[in-house]
Amino acid sequence: MAASEVHLQELPSPAIENSKLSRLTSDEQGNLYLSWVTESGDSASLFYSQLTERGWSDPQAISSGSNWFVNWADFPALSVNEGNKAALWLRMSAEGTYDYDIDSRFYAAASNEWSNTATLHKDGVSAEHGFVAMLPLSGGSTLISWLDGRNTKVANGYGEMTLRAGIFNSRGATVQEWEVDARVCDCCQTSAALTEKGPIIVYRDRSSEEIRDIYSARYDSGAWTTPKPVYSDNWQIAGCPVNGPAVVADGSFVAVSWFTAKDDLAKVQLAVSDDSGDKFSEPVLVAAEGTIGRVDTAILKSGGIVVSWLDTSEEHAKIMLSHYDRDLQLLDRTEVATTSASRRSGFPIIEAIADSVYITWTDITDTPSVKIARADYSMER
Repeated sequence: MAASEVHLQELPSPAIENSKLSRLTSDEQGNLYLSWVTESGDSASLFYSQLTERGWSDPQAISSGSNWFVNWADFPALSVNEGNKAALWLRMSAEGTYDYDIDSRFYAAASNEWSNTATLHKDGVSAEHGFVAMLPLSGGSTLISWLDGRNTKVANGYGEMTLRAGIFNSRGATVQEWEVDARVCDCCQTSAALTEKGPIIVYRDRSSEEIRDIYSARYDSGAWTTPKPVYSDNWQIAGCPVNGPAVVADGSFVAVSWFTAKDDLAKVQLAVSDDSGDKFSEPVLVAAEGTIGRVDTAILKSGGIVVSWLDTSEEHAKIMLSHYDRDLQLLDRTEVATTSASRRSGFPIIEAIADSVYITWTDITDTPSVKIARADYSMER
């Protein structure tokens, strides 16, 4: 392991008490945004704040409601693009436990106003819709992918969960929409990145033999490529592990991290591609015994890859960062904070700005509260 110095600092959080489900995103100018959910009684609200030279801006409310679906693994999202913003959250649509829709509001910089709330998908079926990934595109539009349960509601039994994607303009109008994969795992997060050859989505597939490995599809020359495995773990599991992959790209370079547990052997793995995801390398082992996954991935300006994951090998779970060069040589491993392995602690999220990685998570030692820290890799030798 190469000698290095990583400076870790916990930052003040703009999130008020009883906050959770935080996510980080950045825009094309390198500005950082934090979004989170608060709950009070039967009502939930989505807020966001921007990190400025003076600290976090005053929290801004995007939406609130008493009929939201608030879930530890399926969380709201915010995307910022050329001054425009897209915000998504989940709303119960019927009496079924997992009958919920993706609601949205879009902020158009040109008109300086938010749109009215609208349901993102137009199928009108009371079924599961969620596990969203958002990717800014040129011209202020946004690519959004999600798990869509419109085909699960069949006369007898349960149909197939699908992966869908759409492009939406700065006002929230649908430009195009596709079914990307007709059979996928029911409740693992999706992730998207922009490569030199176009947008790529990674997700957990589901074969007829219940193999649930990580697949990718890329939008290329006006169509989606045939989905294919990032790597064939051949993990056969009867139910969804609720543990999605994370992808990040820099030009033609793509990195994907994911969790697998074939033969009950837990692993976090990392693979890379130098051709925009046409082919991926053999994976390296990021973590093994004692991990429960919950991964995210970022690329530093200097080129390194950072993977976040949870280590549960000791009494208290730990949020970990593993730093690799592009040849997948491990440079260092950093413990960010102790946390809980329970579902209430959710999924830590990371975002790279230059050679710093920002990390957010939910602390549940008392009232749930959003935490944020920064790991600075610019001092690395």
